[in-house]
Amino acid sequence: MMQVSLSVTGLQVKTPALEAATVLLSGPIEFELKSGEINVIRGGNGVGKSTLLRLMSNALPGQGILFKPEFGLRDELLVDTHLQIVMDHLGADSNQIEQLLEQVGLSNWQYERIGTLSSGQRARLGLCTLLAGQFKVWLLDEPLNALDHDGVATLAKAIEIHFQRGGILFMATHVDAAVLSQHLSLVPVKEGWLEHGGLVGNFAPASADPLAPSEVSQLPARVALSALLKRDWAVAWGNPQALLWGALFHWMVLSFFGIGLGKPSAEFAQVAVWVSLLLALLLGAKDWFAEDHRAGWLGFVANLNADNIAFYWLMRVVFLALCQALVLVPVTGLVALQLGLTGVQTLELVCALIAGIWAVAPLLGLIALLVMLTRGGAVLVYLLALPLLVPVLIFGLEASQAGGLGRSAIAPFAVLASLGMLGCLLGPFVAKRLVALIQE
Repeated sequence: MMQVSLSVTGLQVKTPALEAATVLLSGPIEFELKSGEINVIRGGNGVGKSTLLRLMSNALPGQGILFKPEFGLRDELLVDTHLQIVMDHLGADSNQIEQLLEQVGLSNWQYERIGTLSSGQRARLGLCTLLAGQFKVWLLDEPLNALDHDGVATLAKAIEIHFQRGGILFMATHVDAAVLSQHLSLVPVKEGWLEHGGLVGNFAPASADPLAPSEVSQLPARVALSALLKRDWAVAWGNPQALLWGALFHWMVLSFFGIGLGKPSAEFAQVAVWVSLLLALLLGAKDWFAEDHRAGWLGFVANLNADNIAFYWLMRVVFLALCQALVLVPVTGLVALQLGLTGVQTLELVCALIAGIWAVAPLLGLIALLVMLTRGGAVLVYLLALPLLVPVLIFGLEASQAGGLGRSAIAPFAVLASLGMLGCLLGPFVAKRLVALIQE
């Protein structure tokens, strides 16, 4: 397990081994970093540079930030919207946005979509989070990628501001750090090489005793619920077709079902609707958190405050469940009429489907994280998860068919509502642990 000791003037790091996905990457690593120095780590692909930075970030909640060139960016968002959300999470003043954009050379791009920015501009936009957050430790993963000469100068200026605040810098890069030294000529540069045997270079070795504890500024632990909701809404509004794929799949399955079997019985048609709906939800769930993880947003939210992940997961699950209901339920209603269901039967089916989506959404949210944890093992996760959907299918069918059978629908609706509530109560705790495993 990695041990870190942070003081006003330095950072001490010790770890007995460096592992990723149970693969041993390196032996013992010990070093000490000083503020005001450019500390660079190099090494071949797959030796563990990014893993080392990620573990250091996990060990420095609220004090360190892991930065990649396209840090936390979503193409669907406006530059201004993205920065407002970042400011809300950091507890910073959103009035600084124009000043930050001017610092990184993007003053004319405030109301443009992030998807229209070049790679270099996206890297510059990511620097705004570094400057706004005032983190003590910057952990930069290939920060020079995609930056031109002016972009490197912008990064150097940001580093200079960071050092003026007493900050510590540790970066992994394949680019010669001399390009930064051209703009920071008086700043010492220390380089190390990560190998399977450990870290070699001119970093100071870690002392036997941890650094003397001292007051180090830390971002306040806060849960920005409004920022979480604002981001989900902005992403969904900016990319509505992502939600429509599930509706298209659902419509195609039921349409081909109707073409192949003609006009089935009402009971058989309802079974087909439920199976198609659950499959559409299951297939779409794997992408619920994948893009945020790829862009580093998941790690950013978790690093600010561990409780953020629980609220992030819960709000995203509830929000996506509502979005899926708004998209899939109308499609179901139209297709149900095509399959020969009466208006009353269709209404009962639609109400049951809404309750079913609520019941299954927390489970789908956990399945999405499990797919990420297994690093592509979606098929295996789906096979293991399918039996868990059976209760929703059974009680959903009971709720949708109760009226036609002369039975009360209160009991199955109550069960579906209880399943959703139970998932929302227990799911955040499981999600918090799963994200911690994903980040390791």
